Amino acid sequence: MAAKPIGFAEHLDIRTIKMTIKELKTKHRKLKKLDGSSLFKSPTYKVFGSDFHKYRFSYTLSYDDLAYFENLHSVKLPADYYEFLTEIGNGGSGPAYGLFPLSKWNYDLEITDKNFLSTDFPHTTEWNLPKNYDTEDENYFESKDFLDCEDDYYSNKQITGSLRICHYGCAIYYLLVITGNQAGYIWVDDRASDNGIYPAVSKFTGKQMTFMDWYDEWLTENLAE
Repeated sequence: MAAKPIGFAEHLDIRTIKMTIKELKTKHRKLKKLDGSSLFKSPTYKVFGSDFHKYRFSYTLSYDDLAYFENLHSVKLPADYYEFLTEIGNGGSGPAYGLFPLSKWNYDLEITDKNFLSTDFPHTTEWNLPKNYDTEDENYFESKDFLDCEDDYYSNKQITGSLRICHYGCAIYYLLVITGNQAGYIWVDDRASDNGIYPAVSKFTGKQMTFMDWYDEWLTENLAE
């Protein structure tokens, strides 16, 4: 692999990487051996979503690939995610149905704003839109108030500055925030279930999770089970 670009150090200042790539690879090999295919057994695929991604990764990205993406969108990717893309894989094995490749950061979204990723993520705490319409009216879903609320609720302005990196199912997505106060953290877009948008919190520590925290927790939890 080519030498890291001079500007790579800038990524390392975003947030401390708590789990090394080597440790992640070791845990992933163990989980794949237990649940996926191995030399002497057939896969069981008991881990949710594993029968879809089958513990496989897409090819890693080069530093030039990432530089092109960052320059195109005027952003800097979080350090741990950047390392993951260059050292482990560009999508594939991961939580739920696995990680999207970077090229699918806008999966199932219609985005026309070229500044979408460079615009700050709008939330700092869990968010849901109040229902400013009369639910007692059996035809409320045809009212202007409801339709205006729906437009605002599902607007892309609610998730600017973030990448869709994983589909949980039922139109629920994990987001990786890359711009703004929450840059580096994982959030959940659960608007399809009327649960709004909220930060992903560790079951072990109760704290918000960076990309690597989130990925490591998925490995740790499933290895324990």
